[in-house]
Amino acid sequence: MNLQSILNNCKTEIEQKLQWGAAEQWQNQEFEELSQIIFNKTGVNLSHTTLKRVWGKVKYTNQPSISTLDALAKFLDCPNWSAYKRSQEASPPTKKRKFSMPGSKQSVLLVALIILLSFSSWLFITSNLSHPEALAKQLLFEANYTAMGLPNTVIFSFDASNIEADQLVIQQSWDRRKRIEVNEDQTKATSVYYYPGYFRSKFVADEVVLKEADVYIETDGWLGTINVEPVPIYLTENDLIKSELLALSPSGIEKLAANNKPVSYHYYTAEKSISGDDFKFETSMRYAQSNQTSACKYAKVVLHFSEGAFLIPFVISGCVGEINVLAMDNFISGKQNDLSTLGISLEDWQQIGISSQNKKLMVSIGNKEVLTANYKMDPGYLVGVSYQFDGMGEVDYLKLSNGKSTWQFNEKF
Repeated sequence: MNLQSILNNCKTEIEQKLQWGAAEQWQNQEFEELSQIIFNKTGVNLSHTTLKRVWGKVKYTNQPSISTLDALAKFLDCPNWSAYKRSQEASPPTKKRKFSMPGSKQSVLLVALIILLSFSSWLFITSNLSHPEALAKQLLFEANYTAMGLPNTVIFSFDASNIEADQLVIQQSWDRRKRIEVNEDQTKATSVYYYPGYFRSKFVADEVVLKEADVYIETDGWLGTINVEPVPIYLTENDLIKSELLALSPSGIEKLAANNKPVSYHYYTAEKSISGDDFKFETSMRYAQSNQTSACKYAKVVLHFSEGAFLIPFVISGCVGEINVLAMDNFISGKQNDLSTLGISLEDWQQIGISSQNKKLMVSIGNKEVLTANYKMDPGYLVGVSYQFDGMGEVDYLKLSNGKSTWQFNEKF
């Protein structure tokens, strides 16, 4: 069985696992989602462009790299591409041959040359990207801050002189759009972070993540942003109401009307006593009636932990097919799953409960459980909370605890 046949089988298995329908109908969004899902499971960044090449959506004459093939195999629960290949084809029978040491001087030299070339090949293999674990141990990669607050320039220090790769990049976080390209002669690079959060920056060589460095940018209390790209508008103290409600003031509403972009409220201060595997969160929020910026009104709650996040969206009932839930390593697409229980009237105050125990996420509206989702990874500890509204949203209160009866964080505006 040749490489293309095995690769076709691999793609078919992935399509069956995803259940997204025929790959011929996939658009750019599906490949972006697949890229994220593969990264969540394997830790390997395969760009959506690389995946489109593999699936023949982009003309490309070369065969996929071994790092790409390894990632696809790992996604199918095989340790690497070689193991997947062996599972797909029967090993051809080998004939036993007697080996005798040649007697001539030329033959002895030939054998010595073969041994030398084999050893040289082994040295090369152990130094390239087929052994990322060994390279990661040698690689220096650190992140340091230049200031507190936002925006925040982070200085990355690294030594990539021993890495042989076609492309070296530093990625700010999980988002592959936020990358800077570097070369093996550099030792410093900078990147500006415009949002608060807990980011796991990555040093990537030919789409293989070699090393990570944590970047934690906290807020001083609640921070509001209007999410204009690439640089958000930071709302001032005068733009926010923080008494009785967390909401936009008249000046904040004026800025929102001028830009017509989503609004976020961020609170990033680490609560190491609250584990993502045993916590309770409760809040009350609504989408203000006076705002009409979007046909699909939505609100999102993001609970950010040191190893991942829970992202729960709420939307009007007619738009539930457009939302996605993230429960750490479990990505639940509204296009492939019934998320109709998250369709609610956002113009009314809604009491939302989110909790987790024993690798199971539970979401409730009022006193009714509306969603459960299992996950496998360790969430770590709480690093921040954020709300996002596609327009003017309001928050009445929020409570957080580590699963016990006492609320450790109780914010009543």
